[in-house]
Amino acid sequence: MRYAMIAACSVLSLAAALAAVVVAGPAPLLLAAGMSLVIGFGWPAATGIAARHRHNVIMSAAGVVAALLVQTLPGQQLVWLPAVVGVALVTVFAAELVRGEGAEHRLESTIASTAGVLATVSSSGWIALASDYRATGPDPVQLVVVGAVVAALVAVVGARVISSAPKRSPKRGVVALGVTPVAFLGVGALFTARLVSTVVA
Repeated sequence: MRYAMIAACSVLSLAAALAAVVVAGPAPLLLAAGMSLVIGFGWPAATGIAARHRHNVIMSAAGVVAALLVQTLPGQQLVWLPAVVGVALVTVFAAELVRGEGAEHRLESTIASTAGVLATVSSSGWIALASDYRATGPDPVQLVVVGAVVAALVAVVGARVISSAPKRSPKRGVVALGVTPVAFLGVGALFTARLVSTVVA
């Protein structure tokens, strides 16, 4: 049942992402911010990160800041994402250092939080994809190809996430496990769309 819920969340997230690209306006920003919050508050619960509250804020804030930068600086779509990731990772390390000497599961928490940061920041790729989609003119073929490629990748990544998911985690963790692959592939979707538009053109 849990695995079916994770898969359903992935499918719904992908459908919402593609719909946001088509609808445009504030929809992609709301989507990326929503994904960031879901992952930020669910990923620590799903992965068993210690000091969850700190990591909740770090992951969510990184994703929301990245989304706002991509939305407000369309000419520099992904330029600032490495800086956001860098600051977030330094903050993750600091959050673990603050826990003090001898804190348990410090390495595991750092690795899991790093993955969460990368996923939340990558979700802003859907905003950039929506911007490209509007700029080049709506092309249903491009969107279908992007959707198919991302769906295949989500299936592969999602299968790995499902197989490594803990047997017990709160519902917010289960939802985050479903949303994370779609968010993580946001930047990949953008590059896939650009590749398709280059080939088709």
